[in-house]
Amino acid sequence: MAKAQSQFLRIYDAAGIIYQRWQNFYSNAIITWDSASWVYVAFTASGVASGVTGDESGISLTLPATSVVVQAVDLAMEQARLFEVKTYEFDPVADGVSSPPAGQTLISTFLGEITSASEANFEFTLQLGSSLSPVGAQFPPRTLTNNLIGMGMQF
Repeated sequence: MAKAQSQFLRIYDAAGIIYQRWQNFYSNAIITWDSASWVYVAFTASGVASGVTGDESGISLTLPATSVVVQAVDLAMEQARLFEVKTYEFDPVADGVSSPPAGQTLISTFLGEITSASEANFEFTLQLGSSLSPVGAQFPPRTLTNNLIGMGMQF
């Protein structure tokens, strides 16, 4: 039996304020999933499900260079915003799928920040990972600042 996959991308900051919610499966639609609205953006995320579990590698995210995406990426790089990519798998129906079906299975989750970016042919290619070595893909990245230098453990 064939399986379909959908990906959901959430951009937010350390305080939990969400700036963007994008999905790449339900074309030209705003859908409701997980009690929130998700806008269609034709992005691809590679490396989420490939590789060895816990290999601490990042992923590559390719996005169209639209004005909304350009603004979101610029602010994400300036303010070290987090990118969460979730991939779901489900059984497609014969007449197509216009909204997320019940019973989707979460098959991968990645959380990271932009470690490098490039633009070519009206596309952004972002490398997501951690600026410091992550313990695992679900461990939030941390940025070393002067405030952390010389401070001992606090209880």
